[in-house]
Amino acid sequence: MLLRWLAEETLALCAISSVTGDEAAITDHLMQRVAVLNPLAQQLRVGNALVVRCGRLGATRIGLFGHSDTVPPNTAQPHTIDWDAGKIYGLGASDMKAGLAVMLRLIADADALSNELVCVFYDREEGPVHQSGMVPLCEQQGALLKTLAAAVCLEPTDNRVEAGCSGSLQAQVFTHGKRAHSARPWLGDNAIYATLPLLTRLAGFSRRAVEVRGLTFYEVMSATQILTENARNVIPDRVMVNVNYRFCPGKSLATAEADLREVIGPNHSIQIVDASPSGAVCTDDRTLARWIASCGVQVTAKQAWTDVARLTGLGIPAVNCGPGDPEQAHKVGEWCTLAGPLRNYHLLRRLVS
Repeated sequence: MLLRWLAEETLALCAISSVTGDEAAITDHLMQRVAVLNPLAQQLRVGNALVVRCGRLGATRIGLFGHSDTVPPNTAQPHTIDWDAGKIYGLGASDMKAGLAVMLRLIADADALSNELVCVFYDREEGPVHQSGMVPLCEQQGALLKTLAAAVCLEPTDNRVEAGCSGSLQAQVFTHGKRAHSARPWLGDNAIYATLPLLTRLAGFSRRAVEVRGLTFYEVMSATQILTENARNVIPDRVMVNVNYRFCPGKSLATAEADLREVIGPNHSIQIVDASPSGAVCTDDRTLARWIASCGVQVTAKQAWTDVARLTGLGIPAVNCGPGDPEQAHKVGEWCTLAGPLRNYHLLRRLVS
């Protein structure tokens, strides 16, 4: 039974340790599974990323993308299938081992497809964007990827189609003061207090609704870290506030940085430490639009960043649609429903057939 196969495959994938940066074992496993499920499939390994080509080679190419890594485990994470409750419990079950199981099943069934299926299993997604396994993969296999007629990232969306994605800037913002002993604070100038105007501006930054092709994205700017480098009995002379700006599709990195600097103001030094472009909304692409209409799935905006941005940056029409529940991602006791992978298989089978 397909439901049982997908559930057991998901659980088996969850059992393999694949914390970001340590994906060799799961990539080995994926290669072995592909060889068993479809001996005619072509496999290419790039580091710990894996590209699998199958189906009708040379026909219209449809790409499916899923990351193989997880966040570090929690000791309270169960690892089991609760058939009565209809849930698969395991680290990464929702984000996104259930999606990988769906990809493996589609590879197993690829001989019946009229299109070429390109499945990409990639590493290091949960770490810094510039260290993702997609970076060397796009450099080495960009020519192939650019031939994809459409692509889907199997990020957890609860089987909705989530179009586009927000861009992200991470900026370290520094305030300065004068160092002194905390017993005589009047001899110094506390850099922590100098951050108050900045924090007030950020606290007052209301989310901004931006409509793109009928979908509503929200631009938000938040302080996510405050760090000093002094001992507890020292008035700090420097404070770093990390500011994360999430901006809407269609806005360039240069414009987003200018907007961020305007909010922060001129009295701080700013260092951009990570910049991820937004992903284009591609629901008007003919292949994707026809698929969405035929399935009758709900279409919403992707508020977070995903590799859809990397794909649309290459000119590939792409959306997010995965079997996991986004609210379960990274949670203690993470789970995925039994019905999720089954529904996702049938949705994606319609796209790739």
